Amino acid sequence: MVSGKYKDQIEVGEAVPQLSLRQLTYFLATANHESVLRASETLNVSSASISTAISQIEEFLQTQLFIRRHARGLVLTSAGQDLAAHARNILLHAREIESVAQRGPFRAAGRISVGCLATIAPYLIPLVLRDLQEKHPEIEMRWRADKHEALLDGLHNGSFDLIIVYDYDIPTTLHPSPLRSMPIQVVLPSDHPLASSQSCSLSDLVGLPMVLLDQPRTRDYFLSLFGNRGLSPSVAHRVDSFEMVRSLVANGFGFSLLNFVPPYNVHGHGTLTSRPLADVDRPQNLVLARLYRFRAPRLVDELFKSVSSAAQQLTISTL
Repeated sequence: MVSGKYKDQIEVGEAVPQLSLRQLTYFLATANHESVLRASETLNVSSASISTAISQIEEFLQTQLFIRRHARGLVLTSAGQDLAAHARNILLHAREIESVAQRGPFRAAGRISVGCLATIAPYLIPLVLRDLQEKHPEIEMRWRADKHEALLDGLHNGSFDLIIVYDYDIPTTLHPSPLRSMPIQVVLPSDHPLASSQSCSLSDLVGLPMVLLDQPRTRDYFLSLFGNRGLSPSVAHRVDSFEMVRSLVANGFGFSLLNFVPPYNVHGHGTLTSRPLADVDRPQNLVLARLYRFRAPRLVDELFKSVSSAAQQLTISTL
């Protein structure tokens, strides 16, 4: 018999759920790996068990969760993407309940999966891991570095709980928590005439060879800065590697625009410097994003503190 202030809260949901945590775990593993076989190998269960769990969920929800594509294997339908977001959140809370039972209510614990922009990850992730190791050793952070589009896809298909990205043109389905401002830097060879300026404008750069970081959203954003002002940059090199951009600029092959210019040595014979871009309407922010559905469990709250602290330690320009 339940009494006291929790009576109504418990009895409201006393009906037994039709779906189990095991079924949701099998479904998410399949979504992550895009394969029943790989999911079964990861979880060390039979493929038949995985397939049965997915069929049971589909029958209960009366909807198809996956479609099969020869090039990619199993791909989530829109209903599957929605369920993946719910399932991941449910499993995060379940892990939090387990940690309360094992370690008491005041310690965050569990496993969490984080995706981070490849340009930022080498400088940010080690700081986050060290902070978690010192303050929250019970939190196991699994991480992967990738490009913006892949991180968004991974968040929607359940591969990640959280992603670290810039807030330019992100979907309205995401809840972004700001980490720090990342103003655009004009990256120049150290001996370039503009290197003596306090800042640079877009008009200063017109006619100069540009080394463009040629990644989908990054490329579109930087080119739009010129286009919105009726200007056109002279793109001399298009590369999809952050380090290649820095190396080409340092060795005198043009300027570039970047949000992050760590003050570290560049391979080759040249060095680079950076100056703030003066005429930008709104600087980009580095954010920790999750799907815009639920209150984050304590595990996520603690991870945000660690990532935010690490982001503030980043040296983002050569100045």
